[in-house]
Amino acid sequence: MKLLPNLGISIVLMSSTLQAQTAAPAMHTWTSTDGRKIEAAFVALEAEGVKIRMANGSTFSVPLSRLSAEDQAFAKSQGAAGADAQAAAVGSGAPAVSKTWPRSVALEDKPVVTVVKEDAEAKEFVYRSPHYEFQCDSKLGANVVREFGRMFEATWLINSVLPMDFQPKPEPLRNYFLARLFTEKEDYMSAGGMQGSAGVYSRGKKALMVPLSSLGVTMVGSRVSLAQGNDQSNATLIHEITHQMMNYWLNKLPTWYIEGSADYVSLLDYNSSGRFSLIGLNRRLQGYTKRKYSPGPGDTYGMIDLEELMTIEGDRWAAALGDGGPATANYGSACLLTYYFYHIDGKGDAANLIAYLRQVQEAKTKEEKDAAVKAHLLRERSYAQLSEEVKKGLRKEGVDVSFFPPGKNKPVSGAN
Repeated sequence: MKLLPNLGISIVLMSSTLQAQTAAPAMHTWTSTDGRKIEAAFVALEAEGVKIRMANGSTFSVPLSRLSAEDQAFAKSQGAAGADAQAAAVGSGAPAVSKTWPRSVALEDKPVVTVVKEDAEAKEFVYRSPHYEFQCDSKLGANVVREFGRMFEATWLINSVLPMDFQPKPEPLRNYFLARLFTEKEDYMSAGGMQGSAGVYSRGKKALMVPLSSLGVTMVGSRVSLAQGNDQSNATLIHEITHQMMNYWLNKLPTWYIEGSADYVSLLDYNSSGRFSLIGLNRRLQGYTKRKYSPGPGDTYGMIDLEELMTIEGDRWAAALGDGGPATANYGSACLLTYYFYHIDGKGDAANLIAYLRQVQEAKTKEEKDAAVKAHLLRERSYAQLSEEVKKGLRKEGVDVSFFPPGKNKPVSGAN
């Protein structure tokens, strides 16, 4: 069966081009079980076959069973060597961090996807893109994974190049970020998914869990149907993927910034070809506040009191997700405050937020983390003074805000 060419992966920024240059693979003489020979380069080892490329660029998959024993061994050795090289490259071949805010961040081509395992009896199907391993309970095939995998790889890319320098890397003991994909929504829920969610990142399980429906994948028997995911599902998944990209930071950063920075990436203009655009950010912010409307006095967006927001603990944040809780206001306020520190505060270059990240990265105690907030985010300002500056800055971006009185988030029941 003729397959799509192995296009490789390259990365394009508006300000610079970063391309992974690799030498052309060597040609090899393949011998079939009936003695016929063909000259072609090894491309990838698949579940029950090997992908090869002819001199004219045509790419084919050949069942291993049709090759001589020597060539079967050769294909497996080449596949193992390629997997080891790719695993070693994860985290070490990251693109350069942008010193200024980029105008767009994009994958130039569809990511290369390798079939690692397809075991129908065990319902175990494993696929890999450059930075992700996708584990599924249904057979999808490399071409299908390649289509939705662009979102995962593009989100890795933008979190790698934005000026905050998060340096995304897989969790300890993993060579790839892991996404577990579920054919049935019930299985997703049993694994820890949340009702109505398009996906959820579990730091404890070191995995992003996603129902296939959120990726535009539906299964009709053993047939795969792939359509574009809707914008809301895309935004939710980009939010959760960003959490996974920041797994190293999750126990270092305050809850408001963990959620606000993830929502910031999700509000950007994402194109299904694998491109994030940062042009017209104020318009994207205005649209975001309309979608996550938190009514304040008049036509203002009601933000959480800044001292309450910037000191809220994870359990109070989680408690707000219940019926009647201020979850919408919490997420929206966190994103607006993140936007303020990225694009408005100081010279509008995120320098103060970046300095905060560098200091909190080394902090060992709550006192040291609080000191980083005072030194770089508050900078001699009271919370009331900061609130006024946030209000004025966001108004210039076309978003009018007001602040709720303290206490919008109630204490967690049973807390001391």
